[in-house]
Amino acid sequence: MSILPRISSATALHGISVVSPSGRRLGTLDDVIVGVTTGRVLHATILLDEPSELGEQLYAVPWEALTLDTAYDRCVLNVPIETLRAAPAFPNRHAVNDADPRLRRMIHDHFGAYRPAA
Repeated sequence: MSILPRISSATALHGISVVSPSGRRLGTLDDVIVGVTTGRVLHATILLDEPSELGEQLYAVPWEALTLDTAYDRCVLNVPIETLRAAPAFPNRHAVNDADPRLRRMIHDHFGAYRPAA
């Protein structure tokens, strides 16, 4: 039985594996960001197992780019790794300001196929 229920708190999702569509482990789910006024999940942050050549290892991605795989208790990131590596990145959690509308715009501009936050 899966540890991922059909309804979950964001805290319960923290630390689950994030993999590529082929199943290659990329890292872990660091956080899920919710718009308090809309109740909508805006984006997630992923902590990569291997930092990029710039030393950054925390990436912001649209929530819609992830699929929860309850059969294996993990998230599948449905974008190419090259797209992720070019996404908004941060050296650590303290460098991310999730409330900054510029971050949401950067995420939208980079992952164009996903709707921007309201």
